[in-house]
Amino acid sequence: MKKVKQITALILVFINLGFFNLAIEAQSKKITELTSVSFKKTPTTFENPSLVKKYQQTISPETLASHLYYLASDFFEGRGTGMRGQRMAAQYLASQYRQMGLAPKGNDTVDSLSPTAYLQPFSLFRVMPRETQLEVISNGNKIAESLFSGEKHDDLSFYAGGGAIDASGGIVFAGYGIADDTLSFNDYAALAEKGISIEGKWIIMLADEPLANDSISLLPTENHKISRWTTGFTDKRIPRWKAGRPKGILVVSDLSPRNKITFSDAAAATALNTQRVGVLSLYEPSEIPQTYNISAKFANQILASSGQKIEDIKQQIDKNLKPNVFEIKGVTINSKVEQSPKLQTENVLAFIEGTDPKLKDEVIVISAHYDHLGINPLLKGDRIFNGAADDGSGTVATLALAQAFMNAKRDGFAPRRSILFANFTGEEAGLLGSFYYTNVDLRIPLEKTVANINMDGVGGTDLKNPTGSKDYIYITGAKNLSEELIDINQQITKLTGSTLNLTDGGKFGFSSDDRDFRDQLIPYIYYSTGRTEHYHTVSDEPETIDYEHFARVVQLIFANAWQVANQQSRISSVDRSKLTIEGYICPECNLECDLETRKSPFHKPGVCPICGMNLVPNYVQRK
Repeated sequence: MKKVKQITALILVFINLGFFNLAIEAQSKKITELTSVSFKKTPTTFENPSLVKKYQQTISPETLASHLYYLASDFFEGRGTGMRGQRMAAQYLASQYRQMGLAPKGNDTVDSLSPTAYLQPFSLFRVMPRETQLEVISNGNKIAESLFSGEKHDDLSFYAGGGAIDASGGIVFAGYGIADDTLSFNDYAALAEKGISIEGKWIIMLADEPLANDSISLLPTENHKISRWTTGFTDKRIPRWKAGRPKGILVVSDLSPRNKITFSDAAAATALNTQRVGVLSLYEPSEIPQTYNISAKFANQILASSGQKIEDIKQQIDKNLKPNVFEIKGVTINSKVEQSPKLQTENVLAFIEGTDPKLKDEVIVISAHYDHLGINPLLKGDRIFNGAADDGSGTVATLALAQAFMNAKRDGFAPRRSILFANFTGEEAGLLGSFYYTNVDLRIPLEKTVANINMDGVGGTDLKNPTGSKDYIYITGAKNLSEELIDINQQITKLTGSTLNLTDGGKFGFSSDDRDFRDQLIPYIYYSTGRTEHYHTVSDEPETIDYEHFARVVQLIFANAWQVANQQSRISSVDRSKLTIEGYICPECNLECDLETRKSPFHKPGVCPICGMNLVPNYVQRK
């Protein structure tokens, strides 16, 4: 079991690459700048608190449990994005909205009675290729090759990420790929001094940094702790991106003292992991250089014409703590790639039209993602990630909220504003469904979207939450953009007599599909019970949920949604007529590429070439 965990951890580094699931909530200076000029606040009058309490009571533990025990059962196979279980879950959600009487808001306008009328389908690139082949050509002769796929693998190489496409180019040895003048170690400065360019070439580099063992750095770091060049997942990409645009990266991974398994085991585990969905993208990530992990054996085949061995080079660098970089003359690398077929997936969208002639064109989006992590073939025993709290709970909460609003509508108390219930796919794969909705196929225009109320993991319990109580809920928003929503939520909590402790989730780094609404400058509030002890494990099962607490949380969310949907004044929002889009940038986060891309925005949508996150519009004030 220990070995499986080690391999799984390696796969998470080599395959998932971390950039698609960064749960980061950076308070946005950009938002503050824009809202300070174009943001209007209006007074709040609370609407029908007695009716709120009446329809809150229709949200019961029994109702929530009846949905969650089914949606988070093994039947749906962990609801992996693009997989059979996720698509069956979409059909289930559509059928539930149909039964309640909500209108479809999907793309199928031909057959309004079909569940597909509620679906917003789109396709995704599966970043993991079906097969890769690396060839080493020395002076016109093929001296080595390596094959990798789910069925074939060797002890030479395996694919680790990036935009895998056919490519050919010369090869440069770039040491450890570190650029850190504070540590007196800069491989790229050494390359520049020798007049060696990496543009259009392949780079071969050592993993991590010079290390004495798996926990002590040889570099002059503080107390010789391992530095960001080993632990930071984008740090080596940033200086490489500044230095040029290489064809691909070959990382010698089996010489690092941090490596606890053989290269063959790592390749075999990666091959087995191709059965999973892996990294997905709305855009072909061709801007990110393709990356392969290679063994010392393969590195020595590449280095053969230079008369050097990778073990000796590493030993020399580690001893002298000085870069050793050079071009391998007469040697080229060819990559041949067979891409995996695209995956089809879908958001689920259901609509309640408002009744006020003046306000019904204003829409609140109530959202939760319904995908999860699917099945992990590397595990023994239970392999299904059922995702009860994350985010089966948010998903069934949308159903309960829809039913409560429909109950009110049938009694003659339909919301004045319209409400779109959105169950997004692909959140676990990088907020793909919400990004597709907000950036590619917006069903409600941004200027008519009043607010986003998002739920992700509202049914679990974070035993480490700062209140010291199980009766709490984290709420997250952005300065200025979310202040009115949070203020309403706090007042509604008191008016309805809720016992929930409202806790600021922003300081804990919580973020989900709400981030895509934030990036479009839509007011939002995000509800979550946080990272539970079962977070992203196979033990996130329906029986772990406290359904009494779950019901209290959803009742509070209903009260907040009721207020936003019915109050006379619209939630304070950005005046979009005063803004314009100037290019596309990396979403605000705590990675250096955020700042780098803001210096020079890209001209079209795509993915950040450093971290791989979807680029977002760069809003600026109109001149």
